[in-house]
Amino acid sequence: MIRNAAIKEFLKKKYLNSRAAIEDTYFSTKDTFERHRVVFTVGTSIASVATAWFGYSLRHLHDIKVDQRLQSIENSMKNNSNLQHSQIKDIVAGSASGAFSIPACVATAGTSLIIGFAPTLTCKQHARSAP
Repeated sequence: MIRNAAIKEFLKKKYLNSRAAIEDTYFSTKDTFERHRVVFTVGTSIASVATAWFGYSLRHLHDIKVDQRLQSIENSMKNNSNLQHSQIKDIVAGSASGAFSIPACVATAGTSLIIGFAPTLTCKQHARSAP
């Protein structure tokens, strides 16, 4: 009985200490964010512009590659008027059929992350301003 009480008291003390440490960390982080709100706002704006530029650059690069591919298909079809269906399929498919664009995937994932993260920031701001 005494041992069980000691264990319970020890666990309760550990729990309270852990909870106090978590609360201290939370409030410290919250204070840091509130004191540096302008810095974070400017930083997120810069990150947003950089992400948009990066997405535009990837889209432009993809557009150039698509144009080059279409040009090569057009040239092949002009030069060889008697192509078989399987040959045309090979030309259109390129070197790796079913391939996907890694830059397009990265741009989509980054945009999804930003779009998904923005509402959580808005909700936190509304909750903070509510009485």
